[in-house]
Amino acid sequence: MKNMFASKILKNIPQLLSMSGDVDSSLVQIIEEIKHTLDLNNVALYYLSEEQAYLKVPEQDSYFCNFALKQDTLEKLESEDYVLVSLLNESNTNDSFYLFPLKIRQATFGFICVLAEKEFDDELLNALKALTAVASYAIKDSELSNVFKIQLKALQSSIVDKTQAVNTIKEQNEKILEADKAKNEFIANISHELRTPLNAIIGFSEVLGSKIFGELNDKQAEYINDIYTSGVHLLGMINEILDISKLESNAMKINYTEFHIDTAIGEVLSVMKPLADKKSINIKFDNKVTNMVKLDYQKTQQIFYNLVSNAIKFTPENGEINISSTTKDKFIELSVQDSGVGIPKSAQEKIFDKFVQLENTYTKTGSSTGLGLTITKRFVEMMNGTIRLESEEGKGANFIMNFPMEQNNA
Repeated sequence: MKNMFASKILKNIPQLLSMSGDVDSSLVQIIEEIKHTLDLNNVALYYLSEEQAYLKVPEQDSYFCNFALKQDTLEKLESEDYVLVSLLNESNTNDSFYLFPLKIRQATFGFICVLAEKEFDDELLNALKALTAVASYAIKDSELSNVFKIQLKALQSSIVDKTQAVNTIKEQNEKILEADKAKNEFIANISHELRTPLNAIIGFSEVLGSKIFGELNDKQAEYINDIYTSGVHLLGMINEILDISKLESNAMKINYTEFHIDTAIGEVLSVMKPLADKKSINIKFDNKVTNMVKLDYQKTQQIFYNLVSNAIKFTPENGEINISSTTKDKFIELSVQDSGVGIPKSAQEKIFDKFVQLENTYTKTGSSTGLGLTITKRFVEMMNGTIRLESEEGKGANFIMNFPMEQNNA
């Protein structure tokens, strides 16, 4: 996939995968998101039953209606990424349509139908394929959400006896787990695909910014710097999505090594210093752990990268961030404390939940995936540690972690 739609698609993934409400409203939302993201006018969603295609969204339209599919078209939907067909519309006029199959585990249950109102290049086709893949799992999740309502109704109304209800719930929960695993596999795959063009963007913009190929005027230098900064930010978001999918599919492993904690934190602060300098934020590091620690070096750095970048984001200009490391009893205590806006009590209970984003005067919503603190907590717990938050609104936030001094490699 090229780069024009990559950012838009990535921002829509959390929205599409976390839709709530009934299935019909979710289907409408999916179509509207595709139309808005890719600037298309005539898009529809169909379900399949044998050889018949049934229009689900929109309910009525001059371009779309129920119709029968030929056997060769059905076979192509099973084996290919998309199919270009010519169909009669409601005005008995032949139009060309692209059909993008909706699949779960290679089983096609419907398709997204798009009127070929202009020439579709590879970039647009790849973008449609990516969004259709996201839609497949979003629809599956919406369908499965109704399972819980069915279960509750069955139990409350005594429609089935207790044994049958338990068996029904067990079967449905197995389906939910399977669908969730498939969704995590998809997120990992799409994250890998999006990282390839982004690495090219970052690499080429860095080369241009170094002026190897000639001098740049002020406006060119400004734009290239914006491209580089945006690319790095978007790559960080993709890496977070990839990390959470690995964590949820139990594919993430811990690699213990012995190292000095000040080395790991010092490298993170070197990377973060330019961001802090832009807001004239002073970062202090008080290290009282002189012995080697036994943790996962990369994940320890990722923890501090997430916490320090959050602290910079939520701290006003001329603020202060204090990082400390010390030993208490049989634990190593690490903390990141800022003088920022703080976190209200109402938000502290869900601060480590997925896709949670806080809005304040110094940062805008939509600038992150809302996964950083979720990943941080999971990494801490994987290394047998704990993390807690101490904060008052208007008085900054302090994230405190404790790790056992003696770790096991098991």
